[in-house]
Amino acid sequence: MRREHTKGLTVKNHYLAEIDYIGEREYKNKWSWDIYIAANEKEEYHGKALAPGKGIEIPWTPLAGQDLLEEMMDMCEQQMPKCS
Repeated sequence: MRREHTKGLTVKNHYLAEIDYIGEREYKNKWSWDIYIAANEKEEYHGKALAPGKGIEIPWTPLAGQDLLEEMMDMCEQQMPKCS
C-alpha cells in the first residue's frame, strides 16, 4: 500500500464504506464514503472522509476511540441527514 503524507500525517488505511441512510417514511438512500485513517509521529490518529458525488468532506479530525473506523463511520452518518 502506498503511504500518503499530508500535514505531518501518514495515511495508514483507506476504506470504501457504504452506509444506508433511512429517512422519513422509510426513505432509504445508500451513500458511498472514502474514509482515510492516518497517524502522526506520536501515533495520534486522525480521520478524513469524502462522499463522492455528494460534495461532502469531513476534514482531518482527531480520533480517540478504540474502533477508529466505526468512529469515522459515525461522523459520516451525522453528515447524511443534513444533505439527503
